[in-house]
Amino acid sequence: MTTGVGPQPDDAYFELMASVAETHWWYRARRALVAELLAGRVRGVDVALDVGCGTGETLDTLESLGARAAAGTDLSPAALGFARRTARRRVVRSVAEHLPFATASAGALISTDVIEHLDNDVAALAEYVRVLRPGSPILLTVPAYDFLWSDHDVKAAHRRRYSAGRLEAAARAAGIEVDRVSYFFTFLVPPAVLLRRTPLRRLVRATDEEASSVHPLVDRAFAVLAALERRLLRRFRLPFGLSIVLVGTTPRARAGESTG
Repeated sequence: MTTGVGPQPDDAYFELMASVAETHWWYRARRALVAELLAGRVRGVDVALDVGCGTGETLDTLESLGARAAAGTDLSPAALGFARRTARRRVVRSVAEHLPFATASAGALISTDVIEHLDNDVAALAEYVRVLRPGSPILLTVPAYDFLWSDHDVKAAHRRRYSAGRLEAAARAAGIEVDRVSYFFTFLVPPAVLLRRTPLRRLVRATDEEASSVHPLVDRAFAVLAALERRLLRRFRLPFGLSIVLVGTTPRARAGESTG
């Protein structure tokens, strides 16, 4: 299994994340999406994992879903330092492709905006399957559209952006049974195109976009739009968006195991 570690986000990236992750609409909306899509799927006896937990805010979400305990991993010592102070839960340093957990030891796993940082996304996803019990839920989010590659992706040390089909293919190649996949943050596509693919990009300084400060009215408006979008996601697969979410299940029986 490939576990080579390439360029990673610097400490300043996580310092900015830690300063806004509890309050910024983007992070709040992503946590709300995780909560809605996994509602009723996390058992009270389960340990839930957040692989690539960053500064740790989503660990609270996993416990609110009913998990007996939540644990996180990240490669960045800076991120883990913030997570230990804010989440006060078990977090450990680890690459996603080789997790420090026993086979079939967890009952749910999320990995939000992580695998785009990895050289081998399928190897990491296969490792996620390994640590989960058969029939466990798994949720992934990633950024969408290679044509929207920007300085933000470079600063964040992304290796790629995805289409829905590319993400689904990677998940299936790792053995994940895909339940649903959809774009989200649809309302961010027009401004992203304007700011990344037109001369307007010269008027805007490079920034860590989802962690950047916005006017309180803008924050509130985007939060409302995200909430309305989640209502649509309960019934429909959205055809475009700046991000993609996939919900899947680990196979009910592992290779070589009897299903009877």
